[in-house]
Amino acid sequence: MERQELDQGAARTAAELRLQLAQLTAASQLLERTARDEKSRGYLAAMNQGICRMLRIVGRLELTARLGESDPGLERSPTDLSRLTQELGERLAELLECTGVKLEVSAPEGLRAWVDGELIRQLLMELTANAAAAGKRVKLTLERLGENAVFTVEDDGPGVDPEKLRYLFDSGAQAVPDWRRGGVGVAVARRAAQLHGGTVIAGCAPGQGLRVVASIPLGEPGQGLLREPGAAWDRGGFDDELVALSKLLPAWVFGPEPGGDGYLN
Repeated sequence: MERQELDQGAARTAAELRLQLAQLTAASQLLERTARDEKSRGYLAAMNQGICRMLRIVGRLELTARLGESDPGLERSPTDLSRLTQELGERLAELLECTGVKLEVSAPEGLRAWVDGELIRQLLMELTANAAAAGKRVKLTLERLGENAVFTVEDDGPGVDPEKLRYLFDSGAQAVPDWRRGGVGVAVARRAAQLHGGTVIAGCAPGQGLRVVASIPLGEPGQGLLREPGAAWDRGGFDDELVALSKLLPAWVFGPEPGGDGYLN
């Protein structure tokens, strides 16, 4: 079966799953009104966590199908990369705190680029989630080098075997993300950078963590294909960052807190 046929099948499957998840999300919202005791909140938290993990899978199916197209197009617009990085980093840091992972974020003020902002967000979330799964200290930095915006994600984990590192980051490896294989997050990040005319490289030393660098040209107005944004999906209070980290976060994060909204809003 050709890759295109597989991706089309994945897209149809994702659409069907979206319908089922919509029903589960609606049920979850109704249950929040009656989940008063600790046991009920625990069940609801587990349900919400499962929904978020499924949303993550569905989102990857849809994204890899789009990125696998010969001309996926970019929804470019003037984007404040500094603000995007800082705000995204703060939200991820808030969520990761409960896992014992400390995320440090550094970005200069006023660095703008002509990019697909949502795709850059996805790139950063994938790389940060990978780093948080490997170590307890993660750094996300943005800087300008010449006419490029350079994002760096570092962790203090055990590092990556050189053979696996070549498999994930070699210029010819997984040029198009494949939802059926491992390393999807890295493949998504690489493809996102490539579509912007950039690159993703990595380096590590045994026992000294992994350092991943994504370089993106700042671009100029008029570059890329502009198209209408797709219809937004109502996540029912489950924001993108919560979904992206759903494999790492403890179940209680997904439940309502007594007398408050907890992490969900």
